[in-house]
Amino acid sequence: MPDYMTQKMSDQGGKCIPITYFRKQTQPHVSHDESGAFTQDAKQNYSTFNNLNVDQVVEGTFKSSQGVPTGGKVYEI
Repeated sequence: MPDYMTQKMSDQGGKCIPITYFRKQTQPHVSHDESGAFTQDAKQNYSTFNNLNVDQVVEGTFKSSQGVPTGGKVYEI
């Protein structure tokens, strides 16, 4: 059942491998608080993992009600 939030993070210079983050949703329709917390957690994790400043991280499109991503590098937070 598709019940995950997903969002890809990358860096401005394109030197780091993009990572698609995912997290199980707590409800069918994600609140702005839940989606915002997910995005901030993913952005912080990507910056820490790649030794970047948070402002160097490029946020991809947020999606909800998705299955677990399988392509490329993925990470559950």
